[in-house]
Amino acid sequence: MEKFAGFARIAEIEFQDIVLSTQDLGNKLRIYLKDKTFVDFFYTTNLKNQRFAIHWERKHIDGKIYRIDNTPDKKWVAVSTFPVHFHKGSYKKVLRPPFNVKEAELEDLLRKFLAFAKGIST
Repeated sequence: MEKFAGFARIAEIEFQDIVLSTQDLGNKLRIYLKDKTFVDFFYTTNLKNQRFAIHWERKHIDGKIYRIDNTPDKKWVAVSTFPVHFHKGSYKKVLRPPFNVKEAELEDLLRKFLAFAKGIST
């Protein structure tokens, strides 16, 4: 089974009101939204500490990006959920995520992120 198949199903079925389609790009899943933006979803399978990133690209619409990831970047050590942090609108504006991420499975994180996107894009 493909690495991203279950995640693609979550996006296409549970968020069909905002998701146009998905595409497995090998190292990440691209989720095309109906508002002509896209979400890239990535996670590692070969590191001791699993890394993930969910990135919503909106620069061509309103100049913004939204991204949640757990890359342990020392610039964001002051964020209470470090290493998990959330880029709100730009790479420089970083806060704790707007939804609970503590011990969340990747499937739940994707759902929470897409629900967040739905709230902004509708």
